[in-house]
Amino acid sequence: MSNRSGTMRRIIIRAIVIGAASLAFHAQFQDRALGRAGDQLRAEGQTSPEQIERWQALAARSAGPLSVAWNKRTGTPESILGEIYRPMAVDAESAARRFLAEHAVLFKMKSEMDDLALERSFESVLGRHVVFQQNYRGVPVYGAQTAVHFNQAGTIVAVNNSYLPGIELESVEPRLSESDAFDGVRHLLPRNSRAEAEGDLVVYDVDGTSRLAWRFTVATAGPTWEMFVDAQSGDLVGQPRDINRYVSGTGQVFRVNAVVATHDNTLRDNNDAASAVPSSAYMIVTLLGLNNNGFLDGQYASSSKTKRRASSASNTFVFDRGDDGFSETMGYYYIDYAERYIQTSLGFANVNNRQQVFAVNRLKQDNSFYSSSSKQITFGLGGVDDAEDAEVILHEYGHSIQDNQVPGFGSSHEAGSMGEGFGDYWGASIGAQFSGGFQDTCLAECLDGTKHYPEDIDGEVHDDGEIWSAALWQIRGSIGPVAADKVIVAAHFLLSRTASFNQGANALVTAAMSLGYTSAQVSSIRTILQNRGFTVTV
Repeated sequence: MSNRSGTMRRIIIRAIVIGAASLAFHAQFQDRALGRAGDQLRAEGQTSPEQIERWQALAARSAGPLSVAWNKRTGTPESILGEIYRPMAVDAESAARRFLAEHAVLFKMKSEMDDLALERSFESVLGRHVVFQQNYRGVPVYGAQTAVHFNQAGTIVAVNNSYLPGIELESVEPRLSESDAFDGVRHLLPRNSRAEAEGDLVVYDVDGTSRLAWRFTVATAGPTWEMFVDAQSGDLVGQPRDINRYVSGTGQVFRVNAVVATHDNTLRDNNDAASAVPSSAYMIVTLLGLNNNGFLDGQYASSSKTKRRASSASNTFVFDRGDDGFSETMGYYYIDYAERYIQTSLGFANVNNRQQVFAVNRLKQDNSFYSSSSKQITFGLGGVDDAEDAEVILHEYGHSIQDNQVPGFGSSHEAGSMGEGFGDYWGASIGAQFSGGFQDTCLAECLDGTKHYPEDIDGEVHDDGEIWSAALWQIRGSIGPVAADKVIVAAHFLLSRTASFNQGANALVTAAMSLGYTSAQVSSIRTILQNRGFTVTV
């Protein structure tokens, strides 16, 4: 549907993602031979000759070729992918600490590791994942984490590192309280922002200067603002940043959306009139996991942020598109379906295993977004109501999936582009289970595009995300829907929040190998990614 021309068709999902700049820049160079005939290493970014020698010492002990990306700010590895380190006869946390301690000079860490606190340790179908948070004198260093990933055999297959060396502060006792610090900068927020703010004390680094700061997140009906205030001086550090994930779209009905369900691009919105869509577009479904409270609240989805919610004592939520209850039911069913598919068909028990809260009628704009702060999804009402389109619903849920696997994912341009590309892919892949393979023209153009990296990069996350979504769609066509969905979701575990396209490509191949995919499947994934222009060395 279109809110201007009146044509009911799905406009390509669009969002605004304002992310932190990537710490790594993308120069390619080939490392020196490491004593194994024919073996070569390829790296992103640059570092010092001393660091290259230390890197070579690590690489010489690896079980195969590696991919490394260097952090421009620190000169340390920010991403390593491949069979890095053979199994050690200790638990995962001890093995991770031993590995980091043995290479502390390379990572510029303290050899005693006493500033790394275990953030979480968990299992996935890939293996064990151990994540450490860097602290400075007991205060978390914002964005500074080191994750060590093991496959099922206990081999270290990936390291993501944003550890910040060389921090020196006079004091970690704030002169300003949390409330005083926020009161001093409240006026800098847009007038429509609510006054409520959540704050936490962190060490925050900007342009190589570390300071003690209060980090605030302020949720609104639209943006969610993140801002940092110097805890000693009260100065605002940088500018308030909108950390929401936005998307503009239109055109949704029960069987994916009205156009897909009817194969009719001439349908018109007619101001949400039920008569605009034939009854054949609808389907009756089973709503699983309801809490039996009369509302659309359940195990994996809740429309609790919606105004004037639909209710039914008998848990019967049968509406047409002329009622907001229809959008609520769409949101609940497709979010719940996607999460159950992740758990039952893909085998991930810990990917977004939570209740996803959403609202369908609070934003009167042709815009939808996932908030990484509130963890909620808001669907817009501009044009055709966004929650009438399963592809929009699933796209936004894709952002939630990635944020759950890698908190803050999308904090660089290429990571944000991969996020948008994955969202489009996820909406199309799940939607194909209902559509019989039919796609609307706009989405097909994204997935079947021929954009090539890096020459087709234009700096806009949705445009550049089409490079990623097209590659993922090719992989799906090559190895099959379930195998593709599984390896794509699994690969997210191996990424940092500022990952590059090349890191994403190497993570996909590493994940495929770790999942035990056949050599033909791994080769196909690698070839598709290389043909798209990505540098794959594993």
